[in-house]
Amino acid sequence: MIKPPDKMEWNTAALSAKGRTYLDDNLSFEKIAAQVIKYATVISTLIEPYHDAPHGEEDGRQIIFVVHVGLKTCDLLYNAPDGMRGRYWQSPDHGFAATKQLIAGLTPKLISCADAHRPMPPDGVGPMSAECIKVSLGSVSAKMWPREYDGKWLFEDDQLDVPRWKNNEDRAKTHVGWWRQSPISGDLEVKGALIGIDKTEYIPPRKRDRSWQIYTYGFT
Repeated sequence: MIKPPDKMEWNTAALSAKGRTYLDDNLSFEKIAAQVIKYATVISTLIEPYHDAPHGEEDGRQIIFVVHVGLKTCDLLYNAPDGMRGRYWQSPDHGFAATKQLIAGLTPKLISCADAHRPMPPDGVGPMSAECIKVSLGSVSAKMWPREYDGKWLFEDDQLDVPRWKNNEDRAKTHVGWWRQSPISGDLEVKGALIGIDKTEYIPPRKRDRSWQIYTYGFT
């Protein structure tokens, strides 16, 4: 059952930027996702190797798309009670399903861009056909998140108040308190799964509990 957090569980009142009352408009995830899909413009595409791959998985690579959706839409996706993080707040499974829904909705646009502007892999990395790109985007560990870095850090300190994430900060091993920050670029990254030449999916151990990390700490 979908039940977004209430104002005691997800308080946007102290967020820093003025005019962000749209975060309290009770937009459903479906409406937010529709905005993301409608406004998404692909601005870059690249193929990344599997860095620090274990033995036998050195052929792993992934497709990465950067898409611009505008700051308001990005903010809604990240900070609205029924946005993507709001779905992870409900449960790891709800967050995972929301991520899959968004990537699936964006996939036709992403594939079209990749077909028109075939991304070139770096030296030593195998190319990715349209079929491989679809497999990468449709695999379990494919993910999306606001763009974090482009020569500078693309988040800034903010004041979202989520008691669970606040109470769990002492348990976090990395990125303590980062859940409070908000994106400032209006860009999202869609990262396909790492897959081998034979389309086998590789999931680094540190990524296997990603949904639980966001549910527990609000960041990963």
